Amino acid sequence: MSIRDRFEYFFSEDYLHHIYQDVIVLSNASGIDNLTQKQFWPRLNDEVSVISRKVLAGSYRFSKYKLRLISKGRGKVPREISIPTIRDRIALRALCDFLVERHDGVIKFELPQNMVKAAKEEIQSGKYTGFIKLDVSNFYPSISHQELLRRLRKRVRHPEIIEFVQSAVATPTVSRSRATDVKGTSGVPQGLSISNILAAIYLINVDRCFSNFADIAYHRYIDDIFILCDYKDVYSIAREIVRRFRRIGLTIHDPVKAPEKSTMGKVGEKFDYLGYQFKGRQISPREASIEKLKESLVSIFTGYKHSKVKSQEFLLWRLNLRITGCIFQKKAKGWMFFFSEINDETILHNLDRYVSKLLERFGVTVSPKRFVRAFYEIRHSKYQTNYIPNFDTYSIPQMAEVLELYFAKSTAGLAEEEVVYEFRKRIDRQVRDLLTDVQDFGY
Repeated sequence: MSIRDRFEYFFSEDYLHHIYQDVIVLSNASGIDNLTQKQFWPRLNDEVSVISRKVLAGSYRFSKYKLRLISKGRGKVPREISIPTIRDRIALRALCDFLVERHDGVIKFELPQNMVKAAKEEIQSGKYTGFIKLDVSNFYPSISHQELLRRLRKRVRHPEIIEFVQSAVATPTVSRSRATDVKGTSGVPQGLSISNILAAIYLINVDRCFSNFADIAYHRYIDDIFILCDYKDVYSIAREIVRRFRRIGLTIHDPVKAPEKSTMGKVGEKFDYLGYQFKGRQISPREASIEKLKESLVSIFTGYKHSKVKSQEFLLWRLNLRITGCIFQKKAKGWMFFFSEINDETILHNLDRYVSKLLERFGVTVSPKRFVRAFYEIRHSKYQTNYIPNFDTYSIPQMAEVLELYFAKSTAGLAEEEVVYEFRKRIDRQVRDLLTDVQDFGY
C-alpha cells in the first residue's frame, strides 16, 4: 500500500472517530477557542468531516495553540506547553499515528523504566568502567524546522504531507491571539501528540551513529543522554557527542560548568538517571521522587479530613490506587510501575510504615495495600495479578459498582455506553493524579 493510501487511511472519517472516542474524549483541556467537550460533542460528525476533507485536500489550517506554563520549581524558567483545540488534537493524533507507522522499525520508543533496566544490566555486566550523562539544553525550542523536514522527506516524499507537518510545528503558541502573531521557523511545540515522534526523527541520524559505536552502550530518552563506556574514553566520547549535536543546532550542558545537568565519572560513583539514583550496585528512586510521593499520600488524607462526606471507602480506594498504580488504556500507570527497577527494597518498607503513621495520625481504620507486595506483583506476575487493578478489563457491572460506591454517581437509567464514559472519565482523572508522582525526572 502506498504512503498516500496510508495517509488517507489515518485521515478517514472512521479512523478520526476512533481517535476521538479512544484518546480525545476524556481530555478536559480546551484550546484557544475555549470549546469544551460538551460543546464539541454535538458537532463531532461535522468536525471530523472537515478534518478529513481539508487535510486530504491540503487546505487544513491549525488554530493557534494556547499557552500553558508548567512550573519546574523555584528559580527555574517554567516549561511552555501548547494546548491545541479539540479539532486540532484529533488531526494531530492522526498525524502522529501516521508518522509512527512510517518510521516503524527505524524509531523505537522505550519506556524510561525499560531503559533503566537495560542500563542496570549493562552496569552489572562489568563490561564498562565509565559513564557519561548529558542533558540537551532547551531541546524542543531549538529544533530547526529546515533540518527536521529534511529528515522527514527521507521517508515521506509527498509535498502536501510535509507541508501539513510544517504547518503543525510552525503554528504559534499564544496566551491571547493577536493579528501580529507570526509563525515559527524553529522549535517543536511541547505537549502535542506529534512532539516526541518529531524529536525522534530529528535525532535519528545521531542516535543511529552512537548506537553503532563499538564498546559503548548508548541510551537517549528525549533530552537525557546516557552512555556507558571505558572510563579512559569518557572525555573523547563526550566531546564527539557535543560536536554532533552542535551540528544540528543543539547545545549540550557542559559537564564541568553544569554538573547538576551533565556529568561524567566512574561506574560505581553516585549519579541520577531518569528519576533513579545509581550508587554502586544499589538502585533507588531519587530522594525528590520519594518526597513527592509522600506529599501526594498526605494530600489524600487531608482531602478526606476536609471532605463533608468523609467516606473511608473512597479514601481506601484512592490510597490503594496510589500505592499499587493500575492498568488503564493499555498502559501501566503510577509510581510503583515507574520505579519497578529499584533493588533497594528498604525504601518500600519505609513507605509502608509511612502510610501506617498517616492512618494513625488521621484516625482512619482501614487496611490499605502495601508497596512491598505491589512491587513483588509487578516484578513477578504483572500480567496475572489481581492485586493491581486493570480498569481495561472491568465489566459494565464492575464499572457501575465503582461509580456508585466510590464516586456517588447513580447509574440507574444510564445506557451501557454512558456507564463506560462516566467510568472512564473518573478513572482518567485519578490516573492523572498518579502521573504527577513521577513528573520530577530531573530535567
